[in-house]
Amino acid sequence: MASVTIRAVEDKDKEEWLTLWNQYNNFYKRTASEPITDETYERFLSDKIRMYAAVAVAEDGKLVGFAHWYPHASTSEIEEVVYLHDLFVDPSVRNGGVGRKLIEHVKQYAKDLPAAHLYWHTQVSCSLVGCGGACANDG
Repeated sequence: MASVTIRAVEDKDKEEWLTLWNQYNNFYKRTASEPITDETYERFLSDKIRMYAAVAVAEDGKLVGFAHWYPHASTSEIEEVVYLHDLFVDPSVRNGGVGRKLIEHVKQYAKDLPAAHLYWHTQVSCSLVGCGGACANDG
């Protein structure tokens, strides 16, 4: 992938995001009802709920990936921690650094918070080259 821009999701992105969201849900063999999907998207746009989404935008303006995350309190840290809840890259642009750029975006959010660390869970079949399944906040 030549170049992508990572930015916060916007209201205008919903239709393209929905295409990626459906692919993501199909991959995990789960369904998200329309009310859940709509509420999830509204949460990303709300200033009152700390649930965030970033999208990867290709040079042609097409959305090619997303990351969803949120900070929360922890029983093992004084500072909040950040959970990367969803990460998806369009199969047509995988292995081009898009996923890494999305992770770096969330990692920067965690650093700026500042969070004790950033973490996520994924299926065993998913591999994140060079990440080992979790990235600590490098400070």
